[in-house]
Amino acid sequence: MACQSSSRAAQSNIKLQSQLEKTWKKLHDAGTGFRYSLHIERERLIKGQFDFLLQLNRQRLTKRRQPQNFQLEAQFDSTKFNFNQVDSSEILFELAFPTSTSILINNSPVTLYHSLVVPEREDQRPQLLTPSGIRVAFELLLRIPDRRYRVGYNSPGALASVNHLHLHLLPIHRDLYVQHTELLPVAGVPLLYRLPDEVPAQGYCLTMHDPTRDLEPVCDGLYTLLKTLLKYRMAHNIFFTWTHIDKSVNRGAIRVIVYPRVSQCTNKTACSFNVAFLELSGFISVGTTYDFDYLTQDTIIQALREAQGDVYSALQNDFPNNSHS
Repeated sequence: MACQSSSRAAQSNIKLQSQLEKTWKKLHDAGTGFRYSLHIERERLIKGQFDFLLQLNRQRLTKRRQPQNFQLEAQFDSTKFNFNQVDSSEILFELAFPTSTSILINNSPVTLYHSLVVPEREDQRPQLLTPSGIRVAFELLLRIPDRRYRVGYNSPGALASVNHLHLHLLPIHRDLYVQHTELLPVAGVPLLYRLPDEVPAQGYCLTMHDPTRDLEPVCDGLYTLLKTLLKYRMAHNIFFTWTHIDKSVNRGAIRVIVYPRVSQCTNKTACSFNVAFLELSGFISVGTTYDFDYLTQDTIIQALREAQGDVYSALQNDFPNNSHS
């Protein structure tokens, strides 16, 4: 299905979400392309002020494809697995806005309807987010009526598993701490804010309140931020989310949070608890009952901070007033 940009936005949105969920469920229930049938065995909120959402998904640990090992400088390598090699049955549909984009199943899903977003798939781009990829992420959240859908991205050196440009689209049924936490302005950088020191992760945030007014400057601001991180060879994770998932509560806005890392990490083998865009945002999917039973808010925060390092100090010259608030 090709979905064109349309002035009848509400109608297009309903069709887009319906097509995604109907096709995803049909393939999942038939076992077509998936490495396992999604089964969340247990779920709990971790005690503490940040309400980390913890889920047990043992099959993702044991049955997912082993991640590729690559860093920020890696070029696209057609001899390694990439999304041009997937079977046509794994393609949910193709979008035409704002650029050609393939929506694929994630064959090792974290949640129901977990899909991959692959902008300009045939162009064989490495896993570095482009302006068109940024625009696609915002467009999807604006066009899908259900605000529980989020978009995430892991760069090379920040637990990206395939070196072919892609993002993740998935619904999360609970609020996460990054949706509502206070934001502090970054002096001298229009539109850019940061997370306060007392929250689990360090990150920079741009917010789109009014798509007509804010979409272009926020997309440009995000790409400028990413270019700064690449200048310093800083890997990063990104999370796009509505501030309010219940439309009746508030009109809401879309936040995009960028979590830089002082040092790139190395993908080795899949493990129970990885630190990527979901974990930094407050959603923890683990693959062992031990982690599910014994992870605490303190141990999670320690893992997040060890994965990132002191980002604010590292970027002090570019983003001033990032010292402890």
